[in-house]
Amino acid sequence: MAHVVLKDVTKIYGKNVIAVNRVNLEVRDREFVVLVGPSGCGKSTILRMIAGLEDITEGEIFIDDRLVNSIQAKDRDIAMVFQNYALYPHMTVFDNMAFGLKLRKIAKNEIQDRVRDAADILGITDLLERKPKQLSGGQRQRVAVGRAIVRKPKVFLFDEPLSNLDAKLRVQMRKEISKLHQKLQATMIYVTHDQVEAMTMGDRIVVLKDGCTQQIDVPMTLYNKPENQFVAGFIGSPPMNIFNGKIVKESGLWFDEGQFKLKVPSRFEKNIESYVNKEIIFGIRPEDIHQSGDKSDNEFLISVNVNVEVVEPMGNEVILYSSVGKHSAVARLDVQCQIKPGEDINLFFNIKKGHFFNAETKMSICLEK
Repeated sequence: MAHVVLKDVTKIYGKNVIAVNRVNLEVRDREFVVLVGPSGCGKSTILRMIAGLEDITEGEIFIDDRLVNSIQAKDRDIAMVFQNYALYPHMTVFDNMAFGLKLRKIAKNEIQDRVRDAADILGITDLLERKPKQLSGGQRQRVAVGRAIVRKPKVFLFDEPLSNLDAKLRVQMRKEISKLHQKLQATMIYVTHDQVEAMTMGDRIVVLKDGCTQQIDVPMTLYNKPENQFVAGFIGSPPMNIFNGKIVKESGLWFDEGQFKLKVPSRFEKNIESYVNKEIIFGIRPEDIHQSGDKSDNEFLISVNVNVEVVEPMGNEVILYSSVGKHSAVARLDVQCQIKPGEDINLFFNIKKGHFFNAETKMSICLEK
């Protein structure tokens, strides 16, 4: 396989529309890296520049130590799977998968071997004589992936390949692509706007916003140690609760939202002392808000009165939406809870699991230098 390196890669449209802003990234050999972010963050543009489908305004892209800025897409030895599958409707599955190899004048016997090997890996051997209109969405997606596999490229590029599938099929195809990566031991770069896909599939995740990288790390580090408020809010479903307030000193440090207060754990005090009487942001994930104070971290659980707005039974859990002081909050509670909309109840915030962010820079205070 191969490794891919981006050095200060920038893409500018027109005179001043910066789609990608000085992105630096190293994708290691056989690594599965996911680019994730909201629409318009530049993730697909980065993928297309790696593929050679977009010109690079500034910076350098290397594939296996080979500078590819001026090399045409067909000569970069990559294979790309698109969102819309791009299958030829008049060709059989076999011919769709073999078409690129025929253009490269690969021997007929080798083409047959490659196509049948790829079909066997993907479980579509019995579909080789069908045409795309006779296939389901998931089967078409497998054909598109198979067309990439037969190429035996150095790098696989996936551009939101599951976004056209229904929820159940997306879960199944996530598993299939992850298994494929393990089997092929291939270098893969995958673009998605779905943070669940990113968390479940990637060896490492690149979080993007407005063309800039926000954080690059393994999934659980992104989840547990977000470097800024954007990453904290984007990674996780439901997203992290965010509260604006200030730090006050009253026999210890407290986060004061205006209508409720939370005692700052001692492990944060040294970092937060300089924020006394200053604006600050507090974040806490839904699973760190509990209905009962009878937990192992009881000393860190702080009771907060909330007004319940919406209760969503999910089968294995209940998602509760409420108004808390001047803000809204979402909690992930036990399925046995009997809470109803309109009730005023006490929920317990596990302050030890909280995150604090600078109100101006939006950076995590515990990570600031």
